Amino acid sequence: VDLYVMTPDGQSRVKADLGTDPDYYLARVDWSKDGKSLFVQRLSRDQKRLDVFRVDPATGRSTVLFSETSPTWVNLTENFRPLKDGSLLWSSERSGYSHLYRWKSGKWTQLTRGNWAVDKVAGVDEASRRVYFTGTAETPIEQQLYWVNLDRGGVPARVTEIGWYNNATMDKGATHALVTRSNTGQPSQTYLADASGKRLAWVEQNALNATHPY
Repeated sequence: VDLYVMTPDGQSRVKADLGTDPDYYLARVDWSKDGKSLFVQRLSRDQKRLDVFRVDPATGRSTVLFSETSPTWVNLTENFRPLKDGSLLWSSERSGYSHLYRWKSGKWTQLTRGNWAVDKVAGVDEASRRVYFTGTAETPIEQQLYWVNLDRGGVPARVTEIGWYNNATMDKGATHALVTRSNTGQPSQTYLADASGKRLAWVEQNALNATHPY
């Protein structure tokens, strides 16, 4: 599979240089915040090496920024986020657990750590320097929405209520979240919350009343 950058009128097409070995998976492609670079994730066929490239869309020239390797396989995620200052938000299982890292100019800052796993990045508020994510920091049988500081990480601050298994999707600025939750006594329900976790409105309460089939 080849990767090209093309003008909207189709008159100009530039091929991205992804190396001389064509036997790879083209796993992910993302634009930088300023639109001046492409970030490409190239996965080896045995899925033991994942390379992250920066590609110049004008020339196709590429640079490998970093690589993830594993003796078994490297899991792909949707947690990659290019940030306005040129740094990158990334999740890695290099410690044995999935955790968040920030890459900037070749240097890594680990944002979360411990014997638990980050599931997915729900949103990034670059103004308040917060990254929101779902994970199992307190117990493996509950997934919660948390945030940590984008620059230095630290102990995650929980946003959602204990006693539930939660999934969350946030708006572009990470000011609001759609939270879908359930537990052993309540089938799935969805609500709109602000960034602090305060419920603003039910989208689907799925209330357990006399007419509920549960």
